[in-house]
Amino acid sequence: MADTLTGEQLETLREGDRITYYGVRWQVFDYSTYTDPKNYATEEWLLRSTTGKEYYLLKEIDPASTGERWYIAEELPTPKIIDPTTQTDVLTSLAGSIRSAQPPYLQLQLFNRLYQFESKTEGTYESDDSTQQRITWDYWDEAHLWNLALEAWSNAKLVVYSTREVQPENFSEHRKEGEGIPKFSQTGIGAPFILQTKLSGGISRRTQFLMAWGLVIGGFFLMMMGI
Repeated sequence: MADTLTGEQLETLREGDRITYYGVRWQVFDYSTYTDPKNYATEEWLLRSTTGKEYYLLKEIDPASTGERWYIAEELPTPKIIDPTTQTDVLTSLAGSIRSAQPPYLQLQLFNRLYQFESKTEGTYESDDSTQQRITWDYWDEAHLWNLALEAWSNAKLVVYSTREVQPENFSEHRKEGEGIPKFSQTGIGAPFILQTKLSGGISRRTQFLMAWGLVIGGFFLMMMGI
């Protein structure tokens, strides 16, 4: 059984490193930090699997609580976010509401789960190539197991995350960049087929599928021509 990791080991992750999370290997593709004037801070690592799946690993330091907490967050591209009082989808108006300092919705619904508003944070987000301002509305479900984070950015973009808490021991096999593991492609979704072929020494399923269809189509034309 692979050795589990500690918080101190996770903190050293940087772009190109690999870790294992519940049996799936992930590569770090980006590292960024966020702080606000009240000393709330996060460190964030973009993780990508060979299949193109992406998660954000977050370490949170909240002055209102003791110690640090770790989370896994998944970005939701176009979720339906419902205001329970009107049963309307408020996704398209959320960015404007947040940035114009309107009062937050006390409750929101996502995937048939109700979330209660808990806090608002505003601060500076720094990645390798940019610095931006963001305002976040944080919501939690009743059991405080799932978080809904609504991030309004200075470029008017709204980013929605579904987040759950994890522990450092959920991760294992930390390998630094260049330790003999093939590098995942930067392109994400399209890369796994090439990677599978290189690792297995054979032909990927996608290639087999295209070859099979080619034979079917070729046979059809031969039949039509009477050959």
